[in-house]
Amino acid sequence: MRSGIELRYALFFKPSMKTIEVCLLPALFRFKSTSKDYIVVVIDVLRATTAFCAAFDSGVKSIIPVSGLDELLEYKNKGFITAAERDGKKVDFVDFGNSPSIFLQSDLQGEKLAYSTTNGTQAIELAKGCGNIAIASFANLKVISDWLVTQDLNIVILCSGWKNTFSLEDTLCAGALTELLELSGHFNKICDSSTASLSLWQLSKNNLIETAQLASHYKRLATLGLHADLKFCFQINSSQAVPIWDGSAFEDVSKF
Repeated sequence: MRSGIELRYALFFKPSMKTIEVCLLPALFRFKSTSKDYIVVVIDVLRATTAFCAAFDSGVKSIIPVSGLDELLEYKNKGFITAAERDGKKVDFVDFGNSPSIFLQSDLQGEKLAYSTTNGTQAIELAKGCGNIAIASFANLKVISDWLVTQDLNIVILCSGWKNTFSLEDTLCAGALTELLELSGHFNKICDSSTASLSLWQLSKNNLIETAQLASHYKRLATLGLHADLKFCFQINSSQAVPIWDGSAFEDVSKF
């Protein structure tokens, strides 16, 4: 990571503004207008990207996103720690579900984790073609924003949604990240989706939980009794993790 002085120097001499584009659901990703030198920032507030951060905070060395359960079982048979959920419920054969609060109660120092979820890892699969992927949530909002500023690349924020439909909580987080990036003075919004997500965030940030409770997935997880997860997923800046794709797995670059 750059020092504060180095970062301020780098930012001062940027030749041009970079852009922020938001894809409100995975089905729209192929229609994105950003095509040159960009990072995809995947958001799945409830709960994958929040849980990724919690797993790294618990000592995990790397996270391998897996789209299918058959492939995940292969990783388990090779000795990997595994985590997975479908429709919010833990898959039978795995070690962990998709619960950030459970990860935070575990010592996973040095472990390699293979992970599959209903929405988040599917969005990551879409993003792999671009090569540059970062993970964002409310938990690591500031540190991921700070890291993105140092990269001097355009940003495409990809909301994971719920089974290819719009999700309120991911859009709120996209708006919060857009706000921080714009406040850095080095990014401009280039689409109505980024404007809409920012507006929704600014209207809701002083009553975030009340707004989040209107989300269908929030209600779904509440019905499953996952209240500890719901509370944790909307705690802002509770994690220092900066999960970045290295071509084969995610690693927490804040540790280097």
